[in-house]
Amino acid sequence: MRFSHTLLIGALAASMALPAGAAEARQGVFKARGANGAVTAAKGPNGGTAVRARGKTTNADGSVTTGSAAAVRAPNGARAVRGSTTTANPDGSLTHEGGLAAEGAKGSVASTGAVSRSADGTWSGGRSTSATSASTGNSYQGSVSIDPATGQPTHSATCYDAAGTVIACPR
Repeated sequence: MRFSHTLLIGALAASMALPAGAAEARQGVFKARGANGAVTAAKGPNGGTAVRARGKTTNADGSVTTGSAAAVRAPNGARAVRGSTTTANPDGSLTHEGGLAAEGAKGSVASTGAVSRSADGTWSGGRSTSATSASTGNSYQGSVSIDPATGQPTHSATCYDAAGTVIACPR
């Protein structure tokens, strides 16, 4: 979950640097808003916690970047994080990237991806995902990319048993 941890820390640091704005605190919840974004954190009565942040800024080149991140920890120890950024450029091009990770008693999953649109409308990008079952040790490794010739997504996947032997992926 290193990637996710880094995403979360970056997003939270960015949102905490918000200019002075409205802030609210009540039992178990903290919210703050600034000119460029907001952050919310909460702790539930059973010990679960959550934090999320979002922000938006206009860059020197005229592009606009938005970002968001969130993390949760359940009372049973399960945890998950996600984050993403999107930059839209004045020429109509854009980039979007994001990732997520989660782990709990049933296993773990992680996924990262990015997609871009050029000024002429051409798309490119892909996503990689891995998941592992805690009970069997079986795992899934998959990816999706955009075929540059057709503009359509293509998917590939491989599944493994706990020993690392390739097995048929369940449907």
